[in-house]
Amino acid sequence: MKRLYLIIGSLVLIGLLFLGGRAIANSRSPQQQQIDSLQQQAASTNPAAAELLQQKAAPLSAAEAARAAGEAGEAQKSGELCGLAPAANVTPLPTVEVPRGISDWLQPPFSTQDVSVVNQWNDQSDGAWLSAYAGALGQDPAQGVVIAVDRAGSYYRFVLPAGSGAARFTAADGLTVTVETASGARYTLDMAALTLTGEDGQRIPAVPQDAPLTPTAAVNCN
Repeated sequence: MKRLYLIIGSLVLIGLLFLGGRAIANSRSPQQQQIDSLQQQAASTNPAAAELLQQKAAPLSAAEAARAAGEAGEAQKSGELCGLAPAANVTPLPTVEVPRGISDWLQPPFSTQDVSVVNQWNDQSDGAWLSAYAGALGQDPAQGVVIAVDRAGSYYRFVLPAGSGAARFTAADGLTVTVETASGARYTLDMAALTLTGEDGQRIPAVPQDAPLTPTAAVNCN
């Protein structure tokens, strides 16, 4: 009889562990599950393929970090901000190096109805990350657009002339990025000065825009 009780107890424990494992797996976001899948593939393939898979996972990790930070806490506007405690159920993100330079591995923070991104550029300047996205307006694929993000996380939009076609980054030298459009026009994006200049020297105006993702930062109240 005692042996029967032991067997029943073991079966119950196994069932609880199985259900708990499924609940944890189901609580992970689709984006996090995609990151996990890429990491597993990278661990079981050759070094060259693993590097490509990790580059593909990098923008996903950045977007997932912003999503998790946004869910970790919403700042109260009553002036009683003293930092945000991290959510207990946030899964640690895999350590993946953000790709520098021009990249086709995309997870842009824009709605496709707003901007259709072709490729992006990332690099560091004095310890701060700078980013830029090239593509076309979601409502008008024939009109190119470039969006730059400065070291403070502020977004600036450069809308190219009508009929220019989608924009694409084709070369980068430090913080200077070459932009070409489907119509053959070429521009120079200066990320240090936040300017976009055509071959004729004419500048495209930079229009500030709201950040599509604004994760809440911790506040230090010493």
